[in-house]
Amino acid sequence: MAEVKTIKDSTSEYTVSVEVTAGEYEKQFDDELSKIAKTVKLDGFRQGKVPHSVIKKKFESQCHQKSISYLIDYHSNKISSEKKFDLVDSPSAKLLDTPSKEKNLSFEVTYNIMPDIDIALIDKINLEVPSVEINDKDIDKVIDNIRKQNSEWSDSSKEAADGNKIVVDYEGKINSKDFKNNKQSDFSFVINDTIKGDSATVSLFKEFSKECIGKKVNDTVEVTHKMPNDFPDKELAGNTVIYSIKIKKILIGKLPALDKDFFSNLGISTEDESVFRDSVKTHMNFELKDKLVSKKYSLVNEKLIDAFEFDLPNSLVAKHEAELKQQYASFKQANDDVDDKIKDIAIKRVKLNIIYIKLAKEIKTSISDQEAIDFCNDQSPAFRQFYGEKLKKDKSTTLLDVKNKMVENGIVEYVINKSNVKTLSMSFSEIMDD
Repeated sequence: MAEVKTIKDSTSEYTVSVEVTAGEYEKQFDDELSKIAKTVKLDGFRQGKVPHSVIKKKFESQCHQKSISYLIDYHSNKISSEKKFDLVDSPSAKLLDTPSKEKNLSFEVTYNIMPDIDIALIDKINLEVPSVEINDKDIDKVIDNIRKQNSEWSDSSKEAADGNKIVVDYEGKINSKDFKNNKQSDFSFVINDTIKGDSATVSLFKEFSKECIGKKVNDTVEVTHKMPNDFPDKELAGNTVIYSIKIKKILIGKLPALDKDFFSNLGISTEDESVFRDSVKTHMNFELKDKLVSKKYSLVNEKLIDAFEFDLPNSLVAKHEAELKQQYASFKQANDDVDDKIKDIAIKRVKLNIIYIKLAKEIKTSISDQEAIDFCNDQSPAFRQFYGEKLKKDKSTTLLDVKNKMVENGIVEYVINKSNVKTLSMSFSEIMDD
């Protein structure tokens, strides 16, 4: 009989040490040798007739490792079954001593236990879920953007104006000193075009536009920009950067006509503008669908984290924290607070994973292969292409990935249906830019 000692017993974790007797190990070792003896083929011997001593000498290391793995799995599962644990994931084992003449096989097993989560609390969650209807103005705006992206640009000797593309060399300095990545050649931007990104970047290039308007080729302008105190790069945070900008080119854009050639360049074979508009609207609907799914995930996840309080398995938090530290190692020098942020992310990730595992039991999780394929076919062209290529390479793994995504989608919809929902009317551009 193995000797089992409890090391930790909490609402979220149960850890034991297990010592397996020499007799149990030897029996398992002999069983592994016997399995090999029945099938092994060695020169000079008939199959199944190889002497035990020969097999042991050749396969001792393999049987040793298999025996250890089997005994760890056997006792880990046996303890879990006897305790009737509702686990968050599979038990994790740490080998302490390998079996030898001096020592018995010993190891620790940690069980991450599903905490007591009252699903009924979801009924008290308040959600504002966006609702969007695509109208003609939305379609017009998207078509205008498509035309701008396909503009024909030509050099201009006139002063820079709104909508012109500017090509510049710029160099930034803090207190007359260089900093990392402080300069760029042949950087281009469209004056007063919509900029996406963090607030510091958006405000900076608004200043670039403001100072370049009315200037000509070869003019030099200066932009003074105060970086926010909470900017992630500590070298820049809170500092005033002075940018020297030299205008190398000013380009005027000509929008393409809405004709057969333009439609063809976009992969649409038609001369009819209404057919083109319908195609654009179809793609907008796919984009909107993806965006709404992403938005719902964000809203639901935030509310779930706030709605439930329970102890988290420290081992799981530590595991996710280690993974995140490796992932964000390059940010360490730029941000002194990265460790605290990583800890917070790890806690939220573990908490959310546990809640999702609990909620998965409340929805349909039995999904057929055909249902997964139908789900893929109902998604955006980019989604279909991505998963179509993955299905060709590894069908079973890809289908499992898709099914997991479907389960997650089902959980989000389950929470929305159970919550107190207020519909928030938004325009297409508002939701896409959010």
